[in-house]
Amino acid sequence: MHIDAWFATPIYNGEIVPTKEQKNKIERYFYKYTQENGDKIFIGNSLNITGDVTGQHQISELEEFEWINEHLYGHIDNYLRAIGVNTSNYKFYIQKSWPVICDEGGGVAPHAHMNAHLSAVFYIRCGPDNGGDIIFGSSPDHPLNVLPVHIPNTNVKYTPTENQLLIFPSSLRHQVTEFYGKDFRFSISYDIMITTHININSDSESDVSNPDLWVSLGD
Repeated sequence: MHIDAWFATPIYNGEIVPTKEQKNKIERYFYKYTQENGDKIFIGNSLNITGDVTGQHQISELEEFEWINEHLYGHIDNYLRAIGVNTSNYKFYIQKSWPVICDEGGGVAPHAHMNAHLSAVFYIRCGPDNGGDIIFGSSPDHPLNVLPVHIPNTNVKYTPTENQLLIFPSSLRHQVTEFYGKDFRFSISYDIMITTHININSDSESDVSNPDLWVSLGD
């Protein structure tokens, strides 16, 4: 006998390597942003700032981060092609992009990004021995989770490294464990939308149409 494992959740694990100048610019932005917003969000006595909460939710438009966009496009294209998608039918949009800063003791509670199709995280500063791991958990309605038995290993942990890029379905629940490094942990989060092209010539019944085709209601 044998067991076939179908319909696994694909998590993309790649890398974007900045030049020294690019990395220095990004880190300067993060330190400046931390100084300006460090009094806004705390977990206990530890700093934990996320830009989507403080109003800095589209840093991809800033000069320090624009160079990442083309790399991100290529990785998203690779991810979708690997799971059998004909990416020539689709366009990708960064809906939101924001900084995430953890100080010693900081972390991120379990959550999912139900407002997007794909999510990504790019690690700027972290350490393999400093915590701040990202943990993905299977959905509560996963077929195995509704069995009346205990199934071990329903979570998977990634210990981040600098320049690492992870891409995953936005509905996948994830969290960041407690960070206990002496310096800040810097990462960038992305919410990605997948739509058709403006001139779509194939069946698009299940697709999201391009926003240029949408009709606005009201003011």
